[in-house]
Amino acid sequence: MSKRYLVLFEVDEGEWLYATSENPFTAQSKPLIFETKGEAEAHLLRYNNAHVLDQDDIKPFDKSELERAKVRASVNSKEG
Repeated sequence: MSKRYLVLFEVDEGEWLYATSENPFTAQSKPLIFETKGEAEAHLLRYNNAHVLDQDDIKPFDKSELERAKVRASVNSKEG
């Protein structure tokens, strides 16, 4: 099985989400999965602070991360 990659980016200070094709997106949005590291690195250029992770490095968000994402999604829906 070949490696696959995701892009993790900072939405707000200390709040990280996986890049998704959804707009608007939430913490529950399905992440984009890249077949090559080069594709993931090209995508990460869209963000100010982002990292490429291979699927072996991925861990689920903890409870506090999920709660911050819900708050941010609520704020974003009111601003947009």
